[in-house]
Amino acid sequence: MKNNGCIDAGREGCPCALAEYGKCLVCSKLRGGSCEDCNWQGSCIYTLYQQNARKLVKARQDKTYEIAEIKQYGENFKVFVLKADKGFCQKAQTAGAYVFVRASESEEWYGMPVSVLKAEPEKERLHLGVSSCGPKSGSLLAAEKTLCVRGVYYNALSGMGGLDAEPEGSLIYAKGIAMAPLRNFLDGGTRYSKWLKNMNLYVDLDKVGFDFFKDYFGDLPVDSIHVKDFASGGLESAEVLNNMEQMAQTGKINILSLTSPYYADKVETSAGKKIVRPTSGNMCCGEGVCGACTYDDETGKTIHRCKARI
Repeated sequence: MKNNGCIDAGREGCPCALAEYGKCLVCSKLRGGSCEDCNWQGSCIYTLYQQNARKLVKARQDKTYEIAEIKQYGENFKVFVLKADKGFCQKAQTAGAYVFVRASESEEWYGMPVSVLKAEPEKERLHLGVSSCGPKSGSLLAAEKTLCVRGVYYNALSGMGGLDAEPEGSLIYAKGIAMAPLRNFLDGGTRYSKWLKNMNLYVDLDKVGFDFFKDYFGDLPVDSIHVKDFASGGLESAEVLNNMEQMAQTGKINILSLTSPYYADKVETSAGKKIVRPTSGNMCCGEGVCGACTYDDETGKTIHRCKARI
């Protein structure tokens, strides 16, 4: 079976635990087949595995970073600015990057996935937005001095492969802390800016507030921003949906819905095509081992959302 859809293939941490257990998403030989079925164009994963004495390479390790600043944007929402090393920040300045974070005094199972809001390699700063949603985030929000971080992982967004490199325009729907990955698009230079030509951003500031948006997205042109209340029909208004449908018909429009699955489903249905959206799944390990984020596709194949390019 031909498949080169692993987000980690060829990156740090490859070959991973899935290779050790014969479940590599890319290498057909490691799955019990032959090299004839392989269409991977990078360094041979089977050879790397053999050279490493048939063991996985050193996995991503926990790092303890000092909290340089805590920005409070409401009772249940904070941005932690961490003092992180330059190399880590460089890897984190990637569209779809996320890390597992926990309070340093908490047990390992308190680690929760958090999309990178902003990475500043030259300043050695990493910005993580955390909104209260349960015991893990509650424990994290109580941290004051240090945080334990594991990463970087890269599959927080699905649909990246469908982006048009020369679009006529781009539509972005953003709500709450789900808009965090947009900052990495804006900071990624020519790697990502080509996908956001003639951008129109429809944003719902519920749960994060105006001050947060101003601090992290205040550099955007005012005429490209449309503040909406999605819950009261702002997302589904005739103006917004007609605009989306007309632009989508050209086939040269990139659409991103940085929202909850509920709103992302509505946008994708109206667009009539796959869009860029947060990867839906319960990310627990990031390594494709725990199975919490898996689902079976129409052929019965098990997909690891944290690893597979979707």
